[in-house]
Amino acid sequence: MRHFGKLLLFLLVAYVLLVGAMRVYVETYSQDLVQGPVSAIVVLSSGPMRDDREGRTGMRTRSGVDLYFRLRKAGDDPKLVLSGGKVYSDHPSMAEDMRDLAVDLGVPPDKIIVEGRSGSTLQNALFSLQLLGDEASGQIAVVTDRFHIPRAWTSFRWAGMSDLVMVSADGETEPVDWDNLMGEGIKWPANALRGLVFSILTALGRAEEDTLWIIE
Repeated sequence: MRHFGKLLLFLLVAYVLLVGAMRVYVETYSQDLVQGPVSAIVVLSSGPMRDDREGRTGMRTRSGVDLYFRLRKAGDDPKLVLSGGKVYSDHPSMAEDMRDLAVDLGVPPDKIIVEGRSGSTLQNALFSLQLLGDEASGQIAVVTDRFHIPRAWTSFRWAGMSDLVMVSADGETEPVDWDNLMGEGIKWPANALRGLVFSILTALGRAEEDTLWIIE
């Protein structure tokens, strides 16, 4: 029982330190300059698209579209990958709603890749890698929010994409609430554990499709 108490204390201290470190990270965040050539811009969803197309998913989509046009103006020709699965079985995927917004904002449909299967950041990364094929070896810009950038970066590195530039859809000064940071304090280590288990099982010969539930 004493050892169990020590373990709980260790986990609590580790959690508090992690959340505190992430708070420092978002408060001191400085956006890296995105320079071409960029093979693809991957925009990560965050819940269903609101009817007014605002909210976190709408904001991320607009940020990805803005980056797409900035790169096109500079002479680059990236793909725009919109990543997010279904929240409700009888509704389109988040990626499909994001595509509709991107097209309405002027992005040519043939420049958009819809990744509508993923149910987690790990799956965002893995399925985007599969859809991009050889283009995944180039520079990839990943668009999300500041609080989510550390987990997104580790997920895309885990999937096999090493040339990454992370883009904050919420800028450098937008307030970040404690709820998101406290959630990340649990989700980030949980993702690391799930990714490790998935990698071990697939390395041992288990079919990827049979183990996707681990990283959902």
